[in-house]
Amino acid sequence: MNKHVVYDHVSGKLSSLDEEVLRHVPPGGNWKDLPEDFPSARVRQIREAFTRGEGSRSTYYGRLTWQRPSYTISTYLTRPGNGSFIHPELPRLLTVREAARLQGFPDRIRFHGTLRQRCMQVGNAVPPVLAYQIGQVIESGTAVDLFAGAGGLGLGLDWAGHEVIASVDNNRDACRTLAGCHGPSHRVLERDLSLPEHVEDVVTTVRSRLAGRSLGLLAGGPPCQGFSTAGPCRVDDPRNLLVLSFLEAVRQLRPERVLFENVLALRWRGKAFLDELTERLASLGYDVDIRVLHAEAYGVPQLRRRLVLQASATGMKPVWPMPTHAMLQPYFANEQPRPHRTNPLPVSVHDAIADLSVAAAAGLDEPAIALPADAPYARWARGELALDALLPARYGGVDTAQSAGYESCLKVGA
Repeated sequence: MNKHVVYDHVSGKLSSLDEEVLRHVPPGGNWKDLPEDFPSARVRQIREAFTRGEGSRSTYYGRLTWQRPSYTISTYLTRPGNGSFIHPELPRLLTVREAARLQGFPDRIRFHGTLRQRCMQVGNAVPPVLAYQIGQVIESGTAVDLFAGAGGLGLGLDWAGHEVIASVDNNRDACRTLAGCHGPSHRVLERDLSLPEHVEDVVTTVRSRLAGRSLGLLAGGPPCQGFSTAGPCRVDDPRNLLVLSFLEAVRQLRPERVLFENVLALRWRGKAFLDELTERLASLGYDVDIRVLHAEAYGVPQLRRRLVLQASATGMKPVWPMPTHAMLQPYFANEQPRPHRTNPLPVSVHDAIADLSVAAAAGLDEPAIALPADAPYARWARGELALDALLPARYGGVDTAQSAGYESCLKVGA
């Protein structure tokens, strides 16, 4: 059997206090497993906030467990206090490659830049496996991916048969990662979409590449830091205005369909921006539908809840893929494509990364040798199994807003 070589198998360095955390927290545990007198001001603050009833912070200083999907993979992979990023078994944090597996990236995708840059690219990505399933139920055609980051959204669309003619991001390292995601017809544009002249340049370039064809799909997920519950929620964060840049691209390119992904908190922290987005899309002649999709219900080994908006030109109802796996509670039951599934269970951390349970590589671009893999998900990530063979058949095909009796996008389900 040939050895499987992986890259980006590098993790954050641990301080002596971090090492103490890892010694105390068992699989599935968190900060509550640390001693009462643990010498950390941050742990004391978390404990005091919990005592005041200000939330459990249940993912902080968390260690993953083999049997379940991971918690949300964010950009803060290099410290144990920023989420549940401790390996289920080994005395280290997750590596970039393990986090990428949990996000739904195959091993062939190489990330670029510093360790921090690579963590940001992985943590900010749309899981390609989820994007693939959305792309499957949207009529294939030309597509453009704005705010593309590491290319998770465009990669999934590409797998689903869409011709991704351009991906746009303002981060040079992310653009280097993007260059390795697609085929020769793909164009990476390093542009800052907060600048009107860069929006104009992107529109001009896309029109040139379309060569008279219509644009089938304009997709993107503008930066979410101003809305995310992981941040300070700054209403004046200039990145929030990138939602309007996205709208301007829609106005000029007039795609047949629009696909927009963002954090769930956009519904309350960024409600004004979401309202403007939906109202402006409606004024441009689009039918708009919004759902809260759960990544684990689509074969991603991660509990990731995201707001996804689809807009379709009049007469073309937005469509959604049926879940392929069960969802774990709590979930937004009223906002899921029907029917819900109770099996198979979501893909677990063990299925996704057990073969990567070796020592982290010494350097950013040093190779590591994975263990043998039997789990279908790991075999898919290694390039040994087709994605269609990995995912179970759906019940009922697709769902539309009309057929599912879709309720208000602002109603929180059970």
